[in-house]
Formats: sequence, structure tokens, C-alpha cells
Amino acid sequence: QETALSLGPICPGWMLAGFKKNVSHQEIERVLSEAEVWFQTSNEQAGVEWLPIDGITNFLFNDLGYEDVDEFEDAIQGSFHEFLGAFPHIETRLVGERWMYRVLPLQPGPPRKLCLTVTSSGQLLETTLLQAPDADLDIPGLGFTIKSDQKRHIDSLYNHLATARLNLEQHSGEEEIAEMARSIGKLLDVDEPFELIILDPSGLSDMQPMDGVRIEALEQEAAGGLPPVEEEAEADG
Repeated sequence: QETALSLGPICPGWMLAGFKKNVSHQEIERVLSEAEVWFQTSNEQAGVEWLPIDGITNFLFNDLGYEDVDEFEDAIQGSFHEFLGAFPHIETRLVGERWMYRVLPLQPGPPRKLCLTVTSSGQLLETTLLQAPDADLDIPGLGFTIKSDQKRHIDSLYNHLATARLNLEQHSGEEEIAEMARSIGKLLDVDEPFELIILDPSGLSDMQPMDGVRIEALEQEAAGGLPPVEEEAEADG
């Protein structure tokens, strides 16, 4: 039996820095989320500390529409135990001939704001944001906040904004909402610099690269915005 090194609770700032896969891809985020939920449910209901990887592998490649395990592992760029091992909050170990995994708890940090001045479309495409379940994305120049929907989202800044624009377009019953959708669309072209602020009460959000990101204490003031909707944008990048 080979025992994995225990890292203890994972602290904010480790998450995206440890990712070795293209986590901006929605499929990768879905696979990761399913693995986390599978473990958390088993741990809460049955008290298991390690789960066999092969069980969730078979579930995932069927659920996601892959013909077989080989096609599934091509999509995640390697074996499933290698995929899971790329994330700093997941441990894997080999027991006999079976790979096992467990998900480590995340340790909340102080409430904070992640502030970034966006200067180009390339920066939007190349900067990945892990938006914690309780974090809001504020656009001060528009007086608009993309409110948390109590789910983690990992994607490029471009896709975070494109998703908000699409959601507004699909639920715009008023000219004010339609105008906000157009304003967010203009931001994607970055004709001039603008500010983005992640309001991060749990301190569990992260951005990579961190170049130019300013970290400030978060006052517990209310941030306005419109309620989230579930549709996701299909944006290139």
C-alpha cells in the first residue's frame, strides 16, 4: 500500500497556481466538480475517506457522452488519476492495483477584494478566474455586479463577462437591462481600460496570473446587481 502525502487544508491562492490542466474549459470544470461532489456525498453519507477512481471514471464517461474510457481520457489529456492529481486539493494513492482519491477541505481566508485593471482583450482571455461560490464580480465603471449563484465557476475573465452578457440578453424585459448587456459587450473589446473587482467574502477566489492584481480588505458593504441565471455563454478563448 502506497500512502499519499497529507497536505492538510488547502489555503486560498493555491488553487489555480496548482492547476496543470486547461481549467478554463467548461468540460474540465464539470469533470472536476463531479469528482468533488461524488467524494463529498460518499464521505458525508458513508464516512469513507478514500474512493476508488474507477467507479467515477465509468460514470463520467457515460454521463458526458464519451464512447469509452480511452476517448474520455483523451479529452482530459491523460489518465483520470493523473487529472485528479493535478489539483492541489485532491490526493491520489495506489492501493494494490486500484487508484483511490480524496478531496481535502478548503480553509477560508479573510474577506478580501481582488482588484484588476483590464487593459486588453488578450488579458481577458489569458486571465483565469476561480469565482468562489459566495463571490461577486463587480464592474464599478458600469455600476453593475454579477452576483454569486452559490456555485464555483472557473473560466477566463472573458467568458465570465460573456456569460453575464448572454444571461442579460436572454432575460431582458426592459431597455435598461438590454443596455447593460450592450455595455458589457463593449467591455470585451477593451477600447479603454476598466476595473474589475472580485468581492470575495470567504477568501477562496483566485486569479492566474496574479500580475497586476491588487488585494484589499473587503468591507461588508452590500453590493448591488442583478440575480444570476443559469445559462452559460459559448465564448472562444
